[in-house]
Amino acid sequence: MLQVSMQTTIFMQKAIYFVSKLIAARGMIELTDRSLNFQVSPLDASFGMKDLTIDLCHISDLKIEGGEIHPKVVVIADKKHEFVLSKGQELYDRLRDLMSDPLKYDVEGQSELGRRYCSCGKKVNQIYRYCPWCGETLSD
Repeated sequence: MLQVSMQTTIFMQKAIYFVSKLIAARGMIELTDRSLNFQVSPLDASFGMKDLTIDLCHISDLKIEGGEIHPKVVVIADKKHEFVLSKGQELYDRLRDLMSDPLKYDVEGQSELGRRYCSCGKKVNQIYRYCPWCGETLSD
């Protein structure tokens, strides 16, 4: 049986992604309930910059650095990813919340009674037949 996953956008804002210490790309950062996406602006894409998608389950660490005006959100997944944006604190807070409760934004008003745990240790909403994190079939 095919399971269709609809992602919910939680946060979106213009940002700068530091590809390296000397190279940065401008674009739009989007946090969904499943991934952190960065879409490169058309101008920077014309120079060969590529869009970026980081699955939330691959994030191993999260930090915020810098001042209040333009804080830098540092995401550690397969490598270190640095994003600078004016609402960096909000992005950091929402990412931190999702890392502690990955399905927080699944169903508004969903109580803990509608959740269970997968053998991988993640909370899973009762509406799922398969764990969205590891793919294991869930028992009822």
